[in-house]
Amino acid sequence: MPFRHAEPGGAMIEGGRLATVVVARDALEAAQKPEKAHYLTEAVVDYVNEIQRVGVYTGRELPAVAMQAYHADYYLAQVNNSGHSQFIGNTGIEMLPTTAGDALAGLKAMGASAQQQILQEMMAWVEAHPGEAALQNGHSQRAATLRGLDRRFYEAEQQQPMTPLAAQWIANWPELRAVAQEQYASEIQRLAQLHPHLSQRRIWRSVRQISFQMTDRLQITVAAACGAVVPEPELKLLVLPGFDMNVEGKQCMAFGVKTDAGSRVCVFEEAGGRLYEYGLPSPIPKPGEVKQESSSNRHLPVVGARLSTVSADTILNFSRIAEQNLAAEAIDLLLRKSDMDPAATITALRVSDDRATWLAVSGRTCVMATTLGDRADLVGSDGKAELTVTRAETERHAAEAAAGRESMRLQA
Repeated sequence: MPFRHAEPGGAMIEGGRLATVVVARDALEAAQKPEKAHYLTEAVVDYVNEIQRVGVYTGRELPAVAMQAYHADYYLAQVNNSGHSQFIGNTGIEMLPTTAGDALAGLKAMGASAQQQILQEMMAWVEAHPGEAALQNGHSQRAATLRGLDRRFYEAEQQQPMTPLAAQWIANWPELRAVAQEQYASEIQRLAQLHPHLSQRRIWRSVRQISFQMTDRLQITVAAACGAVVPEPELKLLVLPGFDMNVEGKQCMAFGVKTDAGSRVCVFEEAGGRLYEYGLPSPIPKPGEVKQESSSNRHLPVVGARLSTVSADTILNFSRIAEQNLAAEAIDLLLRKSDMDPAATITALRVSDDRATWLAVSGRTCVMATTLGDRADLVGSDGKAELTVTRAETERHAAEAAAGRESMRLQA
């Protein structure tokens, strides 16, 4: 089957779906060789990720073939990594019908009949065993039936691998448009601008990210613990995965944290949170040396000095004030009015019965904002308000975010 280049022009949105898939021309040309077929399948995956990031499109608003190829590639990657059990576990039971449905359509279209049959049998097993399916994780829980499907899948991949089939299918999409690499970003931006709810969805996305940091129990605990460091608060930049560790003689759930001062460890518990300096793990012993600790603990961080303690009441008060004063919406609006990127990381500094003060890091800039019932202020280094948004302005901004959220739900 010959490869073709889709011509530019024509309708960009048809029937509520974007009608164009953009890839770099180099990827399309390279994929004419079977051993480089993955260049094109990866280009489609990159397109789906990028257009959703830049244009805030939902999967149901993208070309159907793009989502079919995307989820077929996801299926392949998950099964190759740790079998059908991992595919189920990482996808989640709620999203499995949509994800597998797309993958099945893609497998059929590309001609991967053996893999399609195996995925159909997996879905039949899930439907017949919903309880066991919900436990699958690719590691400690791996059903025997799924292991059998794994073996058959790997054999099918040996006989006729999916990726060259997928590349040949993709190369002949009418929706495909190949552009020079240097034009790719501008094409994505152009397609993003076609979405009628782009502005509202971008507001919703950034407000949601800020709100999550203020109301998620783990995030606000870390944010408050960083803000409670004296004499100078530390800026929360990133919360890393959690692990069990011994802290001050007690087994605790702890999370790695990146702040402007470096690496930290935050203990997360019912009583609140505690922030500690990060200590390097004990070195792995040289051959012949005796080491008492178990090998499973060798690479865990160890804590240094305690930097702060924050109570559960304080943490809950931050979240209460954030919701009451529309803090996420207000800070998002203040950042936008200051021509700053609203994708900010939030540190919780001070809270009282009616207000809270936050530190927002946007790019390389940190600003202080105080959110009150009737307004929100961007505070300068002299402690005075440099910019104020009223409650009415914030409520209008919140309405824009809500409209963006609702437009997403309608397309889900």
